[in-house]
Amino acid sequence: MSDPLSQLNALINSHQGQDEVTPDASQPGFRISLNPHNLELWRLEHRQIAGKGANLLLACLSSTGPLEDTSLGWVVGAAIRPASVNSQEDCKVLLHALGLSSDLINSVLLNCPGIAGKVAWALYLERHGHLVATPVLDQDPDSNDIKLQVSARSDDMKQLNRE
Repeated sequence: MSDPLSQLNALINSHQGQDEVTPDASQPGFRISLNPHNLELWRLEHRQIAGKGANLLLACLSSTGPLEDTSLGWVVGAAIRPASVNSQEDCKVLLHALGLSSDLINSVLLNCPGIAGKVAWALYLERHGHLVATPVLDQDPDSNDIKLQVSARSDDMKQLNRE
């Protein structure tokens, strides 16, 4: 299995200029957003609310109580909640508790490199009910380089070039 950072780099480079990607034809209700505006919003949100080790940002219907007692919602007006998962099984259990179907969960796990480990991802429902995943990237303002926002040590961080 290849490195999740390399997989994400390949995903971004192969879909350059596209705002959304539907990586799994069997799950048309799942998309990955590469929209620069969304990438910036989630980068800022991650910096503001996510602690060390938080590798998920979730748009939830409730900001109080256990995370497992709410469900994913539309990002506008949602409670953005950080979470940490350490394995694909942990991620699967959490996403199921948040109301996602097994098919959607499997599509997320297969198509979002590093989602249960190194790479931070934001998940939300868009207004038509489709699940959207956005990688959390960190833009260096002095260059065109994009870096992954990772939950691991900074020496694990690799630069992604948008060329």
